[in-house]
Amino acid sequence: MRKTVSVTCLALGFFLLILCAAFTVVQLTAAETAWFEQEFTKLSLAEDMGMTLGDLGASVRTLVNYLNGQTETIDVLVTVNGQQVRMFDLDIEIVHMREVKDLWQWFVGARNVGMLLAAVLCLIGVVLDGKDALRNVCWGYFWALGAFLVLAAFAGTWAAINFDSFWTAFHKVVFPDSENWLLPMESRMIQMLPSELFRDLVMRMGGRMLLIFLALAAVAVLVLVIQQRRQQAKEDLNMPQDRPKTPAEELAAVQGPDMLAVHKRANMTVSERRKLLEEQERQRQALATPDEGDEADFRDAALDTPVESRKRIEFAPADEAAQARSVEEDDDYDELL
Repeated sequence: MRKTVSVTCLALGFFLLILCAAFTVVQLTAAETAWFEQEFTKLSLAEDMGMTLGDLGASVRTLVNYLNGQTETIDVLVTVNGQQVRMFDLDIEIVHMREVKDLWQWFVGARNVGMLLAAVLCLIGVVLDGKDALRNVCWGYFWALGAFLVLAAFAGTWAAINFDSFWTAFHKVVFPDSENWLLPMESRMIQMLPSELFRDLVMRMGGRMLLIFLALAAVAVLVLVIQQRRQQAKEDLNMPQDRPKTPAEELAAVQGPDMLAVHKRANMTVSERRKLLEEQERQRQALATPDEGDEADFRDAALDTPVESRKRIEFAPADEAAQARSVEEDDDYDELL
């Protein structure tokens, strides 16, 4: 229950932060006069309106400064077909921009309050489940991003299929009691900012938002992967160890298989082989039951085992005398059997 409440608070907080960041992206993109001038050139607006590219850029800067409260009016003088005139000379343009400014400033205030509320929600989510705070933060962001992407996918698909319908619905939502946004075709504002330009502007803003939010999602995935590996390593360290090995097992693990003894035994006479087996059995019993507290004696005995003696074995066949003696002893041994 505590984990669920924590992730829910974090998801709500991150959703508010995403919306606040989205509006900030809109603010920054709207202030890019150079990009607007590129659009004016692409759409040949300066030639169609009989104006210079510089006057169009100055007009956009005036509108943006007005929205941000840096100027009190949208009045700007431009040259149209060789005559100096006011760029925005229609009353409906002035009224519409006043409504846009009020809405813009409302978004600025909502963004500031939203960031504060988001910080409080995220803090509550972290405090509620401090043990898994980092994991909850990542999952809270995933849920918030998922909700935002659903809305963005819906709006983006709509805008891509029919931008005019999307743009009209947007204005009806944000200006429910006004139709001043329906500017006449002789308006220089509507000529300077046609629907094609707004379509490119919306796509540019959306692309930047997706790039930022998906990059943060990649960071969250990386954090979860690192945390999972650390948790797995911690669990491996806490796993119970195997039972302690006996001295004989430890010695066998260090020395390896008794291959030298096998080779030696193949070249021994019967009597030598019998003595070796008796010696190995004696030392095996000594290794299996060492005297308690007598570690030094055990190590001395271990060093005198056939395993150590294997280092002195030479891979040479027995001489003729030894072979003859081995044959006689083998015959004697067979007669005894």
